[in-house]
Amino acid sequence: MRTGLRFLAAPFAVWLVLTCLGAGALLWVELTTKQGVIDRYHDRVGLTANLVESTVKDLIERERTQAMAFLTDEVVSQRDFTRSVGGFGYPAAVLLDSEGRLLRVIPSNPALLGEPLADRYPHLWTAVHDLRPAVSPVVASAARGLPVVAFAVPFETPYGLRVFSGAVAVGKGPIAGYLKNAITLDQVRVQLVDTSDAIVATNQDRAENVALLANEEPTLSAALRGADEGRYRAGDQWWRYTSLHVQGTPWRLSAAVPEDVLFANTAGSRAAGRAALFTASGVGLLVVAATARARRNRRELHSTEQRFRKLFDNSRIGMAVADLDGRFLRVNPALCNMLGRSEARLVGVNFAEITHPDDLESCQRCIRDCLSGRIDGFDMEKRYVHDDGHPVEVVITAGLLRDEEGRNQYFATQIIDVTERRMLERARREDAAELARHAERLEHANEQMADFMAMLSHDVRQPLTTIVSAGEMLLDDWTDMPDETRRHYLRRMTTGGHRAEQLVSEILTLAQLDAGALTARPVRLDVAHAARQAVTAQGYDTAQGVTVTAPDQAMATADPVHLALLLGNLLANAVKYGAPPINVTVRPDRDRVLVKVGDHGEGVPAAFVPHLFERFTRADTGVATTKPGTGLGLYLVARLAQASGGTIEYRPNQPRGAMFVLSLPCTPRTALPAATEAGTPAPVL
Repeated sequence: MRTGLRFLAAPFAVWLVLTCLGAGALLWVELTTKQGVIDRYHDRVGLTANLVESTVKDLIERERTQAMAFLTDEVVSQRDFTRSVGGFGYPAAVLLDSEGRLLRVIPSNPALLGEPLADRYPHLWTAVHDLRPAVSPVVASAARGLPVVAFAVPFETPYGLRVFSGAVAVGKGPIAGYLKNAITLDQVRVQLVDTSDAIVATNQDRAENVALLANEEPTLSAALRGADEGRYRAGDQWWRYTSLHVQGTPWRLSAAVPEDVLFANTAGSRAAGRAALFTASGVGLLVVAATARARRNRRELHSTEQRFRKLFDNSRIGMAVADLDGRFLRVNPALCNMLGRSEARLVGVNFAEITHPDDLESCQRCIRDCLSGRIDGFDMEKRYVHDDGHPVEVVITAGLLRDEEGRNQYFATQIIDVTERRMLERARREDAAELARHAERLEHANEQMADFMAMLSHDVRQPLTTIVSAGEMLLDDWTDMPDETRRHYLRRMTTGGHRAEQLVSEILTLAQLDAGALTARPVRLDVAHAARQAVTAQGYDTAQGVTVTAPDQAMATADPVHLALLLGNLLANAVKYGAPPINVTVRPDRDRVLVKVGDHGEGVPAAFVPHLFERFTRADTGVATTKPGTGLGLYLVARLAQASGGTIEYRPNQPRGAMFVLSLPCTPRTALPAATEAGTPAPVL
C-alpha cells in the first residue's frame, strides 16, 4: 500500500500542480477576455466620437460651400436665404454681416433685422471676430427661443465678411439619428452633453426641450465628474461608462451600458473554460499541454481577428476582399452604403458586374498585370454603378496577397468615394469658365462704350459747335455783314448740319446692328444699275473723276437699301480719303458679282489694314489724320455686306491708291439680322 501511495504521489502532485495552473490560467483568460470586451467598447465609443466630429466638420464645410454659392450677393433676398437653408433642413438659421448684425433669419422675424446677435451668442462672436467656424452649446434660437445647437461658418464676399449659422433642434438632426444606431448593445445609453451639462443629442427618445444630464442620469453625471471612464452602480446593476471630448465642439460624448449586457457574450466562454479545466485535470499532462497550446493559439487568433474586424468593419472608406476571379468574398458596411447594396447582394458578385463599362478594360488590365507577377498592386480611378443606376466615382488601392510560398491568394482593395468631390471640381471649373466669358464680354462692352463716348464728345460736338458759332455770328452781324460773308457762314452751317445728320445716321444704324433689329431682305436686283444710281445719288460725275464700268446687266441678291448705303459709303470714303480718278467696276465672277471701288490716293497704311473694318478705329498716320470721321463707315459696310450674304475686302490699288471689293451672291439668301450682338457679324445662312 505504501508502494502504491508512493507511485501515486508523483502523479497526484503533477495533477495537483496542473489543476492549480489550469485554474490560474482560466482566471487569467477570463480577466483578459473581460478587458478585451471593455477595450472594444471604449474603441467603439471613440469611433462614435470621431464620426460625430467628422459629421460636424462635413456639415460646416457644406455650409461654407452653400454660403459661397448662394449668399455672396450684395443684398441676399429672403427667398435665396430660405432656399439655401432648406437644403440642410434647418428649422432655424441666421445670416450676419461683418459687424455681427442680423441680415436674414429663419423663421422670419423682421423685428430682429439689424440686431447685433454676435454679442448675444458666443459661437457667433467666435465666427465674426476670430474668423473661424464655431459650434454652439445648447442655446435659444434667435427668432423663437427654441433650444437648438448651431453651426456658424464665416465666409468672404465681395462686400465683406459674412457669417452663416444653421441650427437644429435639441435631440434632432443627423447626429441624433446617428447616435441611435452608433452602438448596438442592448440598454446602452449614448448622449452628447455641452459644457453646461445640457443634453445635445441622445439615443433615447425624448421631448425637444432643454434637459440636464444631472437630472436625467444623476448617477452617471456624478461618476463623470470623478473620472472620464469607469463603473458605477445604479439600482441593482453595475454600469460601465466612458466619455470623450468631441474635437472642434463644446460637446462631450458619453456612453453607459450594464455590465451584464456588456459581458453577456463572454458568459458562455467562461463556463466552457471551467469545464475544460475539469476535463484537463482528468485526462492528464498531454491534454493539459494541448489545451494550453490551443488557448494560446485562440488568444492570438482572437487578437488578430479583433484588429482586422475593427479596421475592416469600422473603416469609413470602402474595403473588400475578392478572389482571383474578381468575386467579392467580404465587404464592409462603408462599401455597401457606397454602392446601395446589402452585404448579401455583394458577396459572390464579380466586380465586373458593377463596374462602369467604360472603365472595365483598364481595371481588368491591371488585374492581369498583378496575376502575371508584373506588379503587386495598383491605384486607379474608376466608376462603379450604384444600385439605382447612377455612377459612383471612386479611387481604389488594390493589392494582391500571396501565401508564404508566393502563390496568389486574393485581392484586398480599399475604395474611396470621390463622386461629390469630382462634381464640385467640375462645377468650379464650369463656374470659372462662365465668369471668364462674362468678364470678357463686359470688358468688350466697356471698350465699345469708351470708344462711343469719345466719338460723341469730339465728332458730334464739332459740327454742332460750327453751326452754333456761325448762327451766332449771323444773328449778331447780319445787317452789317456782306452777302458773301453771309453765304460763307450759311455754307458752314449747312456743311455742319450734313455732318451731324451723317453722324446721327451712322449712330442709329450702329444701334440697330447691336440690337439685331436691322434685318436684311435680299432680293434679285441689277447691281450694275444700282452702282450707276449710287454715283448719281452722291452727286458725282465724270467731271469729278468718278467713272462706272459695268455690263448692261449684272444680277445678284442683296437688300436694295443696304446696297445703296454700302455703295454710298464706299464712294464717300474714296472721295474723302482718296484722289481722282475714282473707278467703280461691276464684274460677274462665277456665282457672284464683284463691285470694285478704287481711287488713286495714298492708300491705307499697311499697319492699319487689319483694323480697317473695326468700329471706332481710324489710322493715326497719313491723310486720315487730316479728315474728320467716326471710324464707323467701313464697320457698317462690312456688317451690312455680311447681312446680305456678301463680303467686303481691301486691296491696294495699282499703281497707287486703295481698292474695296464688294462680293455679292447670285443665289437668293434667307433674310437675317445684320448683327447678333455688338461688334459680332450675323451668321450667313
